[in-house]
Amino acid sequence: MKHQSFFMRSASAMAVTAAFGAAALAAAPEAGSVIGNQAVATYTNQAGDTITVTSNTVETIVQQVAGVTLTSDNNETIAPGGKAFLPHIVTNEGNGADFFALTAVETDTGTLDTSAIVFYPDANMDGVADSATPLTETPTLAPGEQFGVVIEVSVPSNATGSDSITVTARSDLDGTETAVNTDTLTISNDAIVELVKSMVADAASGGNPNIVDAGDTVSIELTYSSTGLAAANNYTVDDILDGRLAYVPGSARWSDAAGILDDANGSSSVDATNGSGETIAFDTNGQSVNFNISSVGSGRSGSVTFQAVILDTADAGIIENVATQEIDNVAFPPSNTASIIVDDQFAVSIADTAIDGAGAADPTTASATDDDAANNDVVTETGDAAQGGTVKHEFVLTNRSNQTDSLTLDVSNIDYPAGTTFRFVGADGVTPIIGSVGPLAAGDSAKVTLIATLPTDVAPTAAANFNATVSTTSDASGVSDTSTATFTGAILASAVDLENAVAGSEGDGLDPTNAGAPWVNYATDPGAPVTYDMVVENNGPVSDSYNLSLAQALPAGWTVEFRSADGSAISNTGTIPAGASDTFTVVVTPPADQAPGDTLVDIALVSSVSGQGDRIVNEVTVNEIYNVEIIDDQNAQASPGGIVDMVHTITNTGNVAITEGAINDTGLNNFSGALFWDANGNGVIDPSELVIDNFDDLTDGVSAGVNGLAPGESISVIYRVQTPSTATSGVTEIGTISLDPSLNGGTATDADTADNAVEDRIVIISGDVTLSKYQYIDANCDGTVGTFTKTRQDVSPGQCIRYKVEAENTGSSPAANVIISDAAPAYTSVTDCGGTCSETLFPAGSTATVTSSNISSDHGTVLPGGFATLEFTVQVDE
Repeated sequence: MKHQSFFMRSASAMAVTAAFGAAALAAAPEAGSVIGNQAVATYTNQAGDTITVTSNTVETIVQQVAGVTLTSDNNETIAPGGKAFLPHIVTNEGNGADFFALTAVETDTGTLDTSAIVFYPDANMDGVADSATPLTETPTLAPGEQFGVVIEVSVPSNATGSDSITVTARSDLDGTETAVNTDTLTISNDAIVELVKSMVADAASGGNPNIVDAGDTVSIELTYSSTGLAAANNYTVDDILDGRLAYVPGSARWSDAAGILDDANGSSSVDATNGSGETIAFDTNGQSVNFNISSVGSGRSGSVTFQAVILDTADAGIIENVATQEIDNVAFPPSNTASIIVDDQFAVSIADTAIDGAGAADPTTASATDDDAANNDVVTETGDAAQGGTVKHEFVLTNRSNQTDSLTLDVSNIDYPAGTTFRFVGADGVTPIIGSVGPLAAGDSAKVTLIATLPTDVAPTAAANFNATVSTTSDASGVSDTSTATFTGAILASAVDLENAVAGSEGDGLDPTNAGAPWVNYATDPGAPVTYDMVVENNGPVSDSYNLSLAQALPAGWTVEFRSADGSAISNTGTIPAGASDTFTVVVTPPADQAPGDTLVDIALVSSVSGQGDRIVNEVTVNEIYNVEIIDDQNAQASPGGIVDMVHTITNTGNVAITEGAINDTGLNNFSGALFWDANGNGVIDPSELVIDNFDDLTDGVSAGVNGLAPGESISVIYRVQTPSTATSGVTEIGTISLDPSLNGGTATDADTADNAVEDRIVIISGDVTLSKYQYIDANCDGTVGTFTKTRQDVSPGQCIRYKVEAENTGSSPAANVIISDAAPAYTSVTDCGGTCSETLFPAGSTATVTSSNISSDHGTVLPGGFATLEFTVQVDE
């Protein structure tokens, strides 16, 4: 890879680094993550053209949830008047930072002294307290981070029988999420041995002393202490290593004797003798390590140490181990659970093939669009493209980390023509990539396609040589890799021309500007719309349709609308036959508080079939003016008996609160209308929202207890108009919404009444197929029905999101071969909730293809006025 990079983290590194890397250990998305989703539909129109439409994006925000585990229960035998040391490990299983209160309560018959139960820190989790400072809570832990504690228990000299201690870790985040262990102590006058196991990575064993990774060496110590009143004869310890660890031959030593214990002697042969004549027999088969000591006298302690290596198959995460013990063939409580964390290591790749863990190309997963040699880190397209057309480069992403990760994508233009735009789609070549790709398991790959859209004014050429750098970045670590997209095909002349319908300033041909200047300039007031009349000519050999957009975004607060010749809002020209032309308008509205000056409006269109396009650069000059206004006139279309909602903004741009003044709607005859206050500004009429006819209907609009509209504030109103079922195509009515100039009980008069009214034109006509997406949260993933909405929702890990994608044929002819495609967002997967939330389709006879990451549905032909819907559910990872 050109810039292949690696990121590695150690638990012993700086706190900020540890907190950053720990999040990757959690399967759930971190608190605050935004999950986005967008759907796509294709259909065939009456002219036989295949049209693609894209829905709105719906988003959910992941909320922080608590989670905790506590490892593990302990069973200890203890002499009267003795002490027990009980190790535990607290793990933050939530998706955000949290700390945990610690309590230990005697639960049985009172042989213990509860006041003598104390927590101490064990940060390295070796089963031995790090300091003599008592604890009542853990430090703040990042998601997935662990913290060890040791409970010291002192029992009175007259203690008998057995007793239990309930150990609890409780989340501070919500105060209810807990984890519980039960420790059992048995009082005995016989032999007792406490066994403590520790595992510590050898910092000198690997290439980076701050990293615990596959291939590193782990030092393991088994410490035994004879705390009973009698000697422990025939004492045996057996330690079966986790499958990710392998014993290092010749590494075992006994604290009571010099030299190395012999691996090959067998369990019945003596390996060493101490000064008291006690012997040890050691044995191992590489995975099981065991030793037998002839006798451990009362009050004596010692240890056996050895090493193990972390195998190459060990992914990031916790490796835990417990050793067992016997005294004279009688089982005694096992050791504590010792653990070591294999640290996160991150590596990602983007290339023309998948890349394996050793960095070599894996040709079994390769780009389908690459026209040059494989495994050269370049995806080359040699096919021709038209001016304004698209060039597709398929890349292969590989997660080379040792844990699951999600990857984000970016592109940087090298020498593609200025004005080229880029976007990424998924493996199906259609679905837009919103947010991250994944999660991808360690070693997994995914295909993505970069679509480069050439500018319409790029010079035609017989041979191109354009390049862009594509990069992918690990969500968990920030490491990245790059590759190159290269286009060497010819650039063909455009077959579409976008023009202004203004004599002398049409902008014929391919040049989007008039020698660097805008073609048309219109002056307007702040908040007042400017309308450009446009003509599009299809100079291609077949019918085509063109998606409308701005090549460059307008400043914040500006709005743009594309409208057909009949005034209806559009985002596509509709089908234009070969050699024909059509008209549309572009309505640009600056903000009400926009400063004076000039702003360029770069209008673009691109074929939804061939990818050919063109641009025109016009200009808006904003005048200096102050106004109290309602904006703006609307042109809408509706079907007979249908309902249309037109949104307007009423703004108080003065410096006096408006507490009273009539708001009137007039002008409709056979149509009927009402004006609603869109109090929450979501663009739809909610059941609680009011019909208004005066500023004094705006509850608490000025301040608490004072109705109206405060200076500088705006409200949204929705003019809902219903047409009669007998209305025929072409019938038009105009509704007028006006603000009475007499304000505040007649004590004030609007200084400029020219902007006190708007006219809404509603025409009965047919439109095209539109695609909308909605969502609600199914918190328990049990198929509970909710209310669909387009607005942002909050979701917690483990909860479900129910999506509805609705394709409506608003045209006058059937839409054939209607197919809806969608994908599960990052950190989610498609689910049927055990059969309670399976996908649903409309109309009857529709079919669906479902995987854990994608869903598509075939609805056949949808008649004018008809709908095709797909509902499905995804579950957020936890």
